Amino acid sequence: MGSDIMFDDFDKSFYTYDKLVSVSKELEKQYGDILKCVTIGKSHDNRDIILLKLGLGQNHMVCSAGVHGRESINPVVLVKIVEYYAMLYRSHEASFKKSKSHEISKLYKSRKKYGQILFRRCVYELLNTYTILFIPLVNPDGYMIALEGFDAIIDTYLRDVCKKENISYNAWKFNGRAVDINRNFPSKLWVKKNDLDEAASENETKALIHVFNQFKPLGYIDFHSRGESIYFYRSTMPVEYNNRQLSIANRLADIIDYVLMEPEEEIDIGDSGGNTVHYFSENFNKPAFTIETVEEDADFPLDPDYRQKVFDEIKLIILEFGSLII
Repeated sequence: MGSDIMFDDFDKSFYTYDKLVSVSKELEKQYGDILKCVTIGKSHDNRDIILLKLGLGQNHMVCSAGVHGRESINPVVLVKIVEYYAMLYRSHEASFKKSKSHEISKLYKSRKKYGQILFRRCVYELLNTYTILFIPLVNPDGYMIALEGFDAIIDTYLRDVCKKENISYNAWKFNGRAVDINRNFPSKLWVKKNDLDEAASENETKALIHVFNQFKPLGYIDFHSRGESIYFYRSTMPVEYNNRQLSIANRLADIIDYVLMEPEEEIDIGDSGGNTVHYFSENFNKPAFTIETVEEDADFPLDPDYRQKVFDEIKLIILEFGSLII
């Protein structure tokens, strides 16, 4: 799977917010020619929301995870993919500078080695075409609540607000103000839920919107858990848009054997819109997908053992997505 320099126990350990940030900054030091780690905002409990900018291309696409606190697999996997792609980029440069033509020909005679070289070359081309904007942990406060409990919130007022929801900490989806970020985006299907509710009220929402507006990405994937499924349909978008969405979704589903959610399942009965991909679709008219990793019957807290399978899936999804939206 590549170098494990930063992730010494990828399949076993829970990774705290501090650990993920530390790993991200170490990766920037190691791969600084193609990777930058920047802060795009602060959570309500004053944690940095980080963005990993990987690649040298003029085009951009966004991959996010950790919008919901309890969905702990995808944030770690996205940071690992950043490391993996950066390592492949670096090794491709090095190997093809050193290899003589007859040595390359010998490698291509081995199907396994050919596959490895081909994938490495594809990642190299991807990162010369795009700068991929990875936001591995949109909701660091919610993530830490789900990992460690409500005492992870430093602000005592916010801690009490969260506790009053009477929700088990390891099932916690919300941010540090007990707001579901994925119902906070100002899309056409957003619904005001109470007198205090306001679209784009949350720091995390504002940070993601700022990234969209600053970089004008060609596409967006928001990784969630659970269900091994892809949400592609937008009832507020024209037929042409949804036809392109369906075409891309079919290709992605074929690669990793996920199911496509039916159009009528775009929003659950009794729920509202206002999620990340609704906002992006409506404001930028570019491809946007919610991809649900991990099997449907997985229990929270999610077992770290899921990471390897999800890694093997997402590393293919991001590569293919880049080729389909250019």
